[in-house]
Amino acid sequence: MKTFALLTALAALCIPAFAQKTPKPKSQKEVQALQALFSAQTADAIIKAADELITNFADTDYKGAALQMEAKAYQAKGQNEKAIVYAEQALDADAKNFDAMSLLANIYSSTTRESDLDKNEKLAKAEKYANDAINAVKDAPKPNPQITDEQWNGYKAGVQADAMVAIASANVIRKKYDDAKAGYDKAYATSPDPYTLIRAGRAMMTAGKYDEAIAYDDKVISAPNVDPNAKNIATKDKEQNEKLKAAAKK
Repeated sequence: MKTFALLTALAALCIPAFAQKTPKPKSQKEVQALQALFSAQTADAIIKAADELITNFADTDYKGAALQMEAKAYQAKGQNEKAIVYAEQALDADAKNFDAMSLLANIYSSTTRESDLDKNEKLAKAEKYANDAINAVKDAPKPNPQITDEQWNGYKAGVQADAMVAIASANVIRKKYDDAKAGYDKAYATSPDPYTLIRAGRAMMTAGKYDEAIAYDDKVISAPNVDPNAKNIATKDKEQNEKLKAAAKK
């Protein structure tokens, strides 16, 4: 999953990664407001700076970018309802904002429960936003020559992978475990992330396919330079899978 660090690193070039044309600040004061937003390091700081930019510079070319960053910040705080509101506003400001689409897809897929009365509606939204993101980012041009081809292609791959994860997660809720597995595998191949493998392993655990779940856990555990937190999660998941596998044989 993309982090604030990656998002702000690209934004610091004064071109948000999701912009389709070159935005420009209209005054030195707006430049200062943008610098405050793009240098913010915490969710609360991003929310404050985004609100101040939009309030004080209503005609800013960066409205969609600011709303997207604010939505991401609320998601990080676990305030998903507010994240949805700001992500939808970001799409109102920029209909091609594929980061907002991906964020919405992942919120709907990760927060929907099997018992929800509106489960099918939420999962349909998740899948639609995910496919919209994949299509919107596919041929998006590099927005700034200061961004290297490697950075831009990597960013686009991350957006696509996040959207694929949302679709796979929706299929877990639908109990379409084979489709979910294929989706997670495709997402990992597009942009490797140990947490994608953890999700895949847990999907297989839920499906009762413990050997396949353990294989995903082992892949995370044995990967070089993997996030220690991811390795710890995978280790605990493997222990759980081994216990469930043993119990199933009795």
